Amino acid sequence: MVTANRRTGEKGQRTPRSMDVYQEKGGVKGSAYCSCGAVFSNKRWHHEDFASGQHEGDEIVCPACRRIADHNPAGIVFMSGDFLAEHESEIHNLINNTAQGAAVKNPLGRVMDISTDKDGITVTTTDVKLAQKIGRDVYKAHGGQLHFIWSHAEAPVRVTWSR
Repeated sequence: MVTANRRTGEKGQRTPRSMDVYQEKGGVKGSAYCSCGAVFSNKRWHHEDFASGQHEGDEIVCPACRRIADHNPAGIVFMSGDFLAEHESEIHNLINNTAQGAAVKNPLGRVMDISTDKDGITVTTTDVKLAQKIGRDVYKAHGGQLHFIWSHAEAPVRVTWSR
């Protein structure tokens, strides 16, 4: 029995590994680096110290820098509520600490923008997992209500927190 695949909608086809348009088609060959400090080697992105001035491989623009340049977030976190207004600086610190901790594991997961208005705080990220982690960390620290809203496509994920 052949069933339709959830992601592609095609019968008998396997799900592609990634449908992210910001990933290189066919992958990056060999080593490469981006001006932001992200280095691609051994089939993954990581941070490397550029102080030596020697860079191996080709210079390319990493997927996170392309997302930032296009203003196209992979994750959007919206926080609201009376509790937020009273503890805004604590929550800003928590967001920054979470982003810095996540960057150690994944240099492509970055906070694009943090904007504050009368309705609450909106955080945009280059990675869906970072958006989820920010929402979960705020929820663990302060309680409240946390919701994840996924689109049918791969990105973006919308995370809402309120208290």
